Amino acid sequence: MDILRTLVFVCIAGWLAISAFFSFAVAPLAFRVIDRAVAGQLVAAVLPRYYDWGVVLCAIALTAAAVQAVSGRRPRGRALAGVGLCALMVGLLLWASIVVLPRAESARRARDDSAFALAHRASVQLNGLTLLAGAAVLVLETFSRSPRRDR
Repeated sequence: MDILRTLVFVCIAGWLAISAFFSFAVAPLAFRVIDRAVAGQLVAAVLPRYYDWGVVLCAIALTAAAVQAVSGRRPRGRALAGVGLCALMVGLLLWASIVVLPRAESARRARDDSAFALAHRASVQLNGLTLLAGAAVLVLETFSRSPRRDR
């Protein structure tokens, strides 16, 4: 595995680990063990950094995947699929961070349960799509063979 493939793999795997841990462990636990309003404040305080880390890690992976695609060292279809999936992840994370998160925060502050539920649902869907795209990148990277070198 060359360094660019490793970089893509590590960045996406790191993001998936962070995302899964926060989504399936930290947030649900916070709402189970502390007051709902305080848990909401905690999650609202963490989410901007969560999205920042996701964008940074996925942007690094996107850059590495793009360099791989341009270098021609991988089959074109696989290389472009990796670039497309990483770009999709960056786009979804930016949309969640720039559009959905402010809507949810505004609804939470206004105590508009209906608007908050819509924003939360959108956030969960975007998070799920990002997780699926990340898993697809890992599968693609895992089963892509490096080109054989002449000996």
